[in-house]
Amino acid sequence: MLPSYTPQDTEGTLSRANTLPEELNTLHQQASPTKTDTSNTTPPVIHNWTANSVQSNNAFLRQAYQHLVKESKLLPDESRLVMYEACDDHEIVSYLGSFRRRIDARRNTKPKKPDSQNIVCTPFDPSTFNFTKIKNPAECIAKLMLIGGPYSILSNKFPLFPGHMLLVSDRLVPQQMTANHLASLAEFVSATSFCAYFNSWCASASVNHFHAHLIDEFPPVTSLPLEAGPLVGGKQSLRPVGFTGFCYVFPRSDIATVADAVDAMKADNQPHNLLLTPSLVYLFPKPHSRPTRSFNLYPETVGGPELIGSFTVYNDQDYHALSSASMDELVKMNTAPCPTRLLIGTSEATSGKARDDLELRGTNLPNGKPLPLIRSSRSMGGIKGARMLVSHNMVPTFC
Repeated sequence: MLPSYTPQDTEGTLSRANTLPEELNTLHQQASPTKTDTSNTTPPVIHNWTANSVQSNNAFLRQAYQHLVKESKLLPDESRLVMYEACDDHEIVSYLGSFRRRIDARRNTKPKKPDSQNIVCTPFDPSTFNFTKIKNPAECIAKLMLIGGPYSILSNKFPLFPGHMLLVSDRLVPQQMTANHLASLAEFVSATSFCAYFNSWCASASVNHFHAHLIDEFPPVTSLPLEAGPLVGGKQSLRPVGFTGFCYVFPRSDIATVADAVDAMKADNQPHNLLLTPSLVYLFPKPHSRPTRSFNLYPETVGGPELIGSFTVYNDQDYHALSSASMDELVKMNTAPCPTRLLIGTSEATSGKARDDLELRGTNLPNGKPLPLIRSSRSMGGIKGARMLVSHNMVPTFC
């Protein structure tokens, strides 16, 4: 029988040097990329992720990741599970407004995304690569049983963010967000201070097997205060103040609304990106086709990493060409309103008139009163200056 995951709570200030329980150290040894015998590298299955403290879960994820980074440095490039640490001395980074621009030429060695992506709900193809076909079993850091089924935490060879790993479904299912996957992602990040972002097919995903990106930071977009947005499917959304594109933010208690919105986008073949913090869900609908001008401003596809605030290029010329204005324009042209039918109010439904996100700015608010701004905070996943009950039944209370 595989050992269970039962870490003890840590006390005091959160540290990246927390001591792990013995069985988690064993897990690290099993996941070591220097192991020559891969016949017994199946990690234990974690059944009680949310029953453990945030500190213990953070310590486990961080030490597992750092272990892979450290051991990979000793190996030739072709054998590394993590090619480099994203945020090390080789990274050049600066902040312009609410965005971060980076130079990391090492990322340019990553295999390019397939160009033939036209249908968001492209079926799973077992003949192409999927994450069950990984060459080295040591890529699997841990296995978890979450509310939506079994998942694995895998190493990410070309990281963009601190602690950048993948959460992958163990089932052979396509890169399509579902209510079950949403619930599982929310369950996972709620027991950490990590965030997770998701790229749909046609929105920067490169493998058509369900996966989300785990990152050990609250990305730049979460530093923006939130203001009232439109009603979406009858639920009050929020929006990041100063974000020039379309972004709908919901508390985790409204995750069913997010699932409905994603289903509507899939039905319309509309690409989309998402960000989940421990308490909020950010939804970024995309235009149906990529704007040509986008590639004149930025050499890469604008997907999840960029919409959550981080632009990565590979040379000085592209780096200095990225300005606050150009990043604002890139975000604006690479997002779009969610399906109009979700924005139609009761009175408009009979007349067939719909109002988009911009027209709804400041309207359709409870009792006709605008909601106050909600300031951001790392510890609350984007909320400060507002008291929020963070639980599986979280209800926001604005003060």
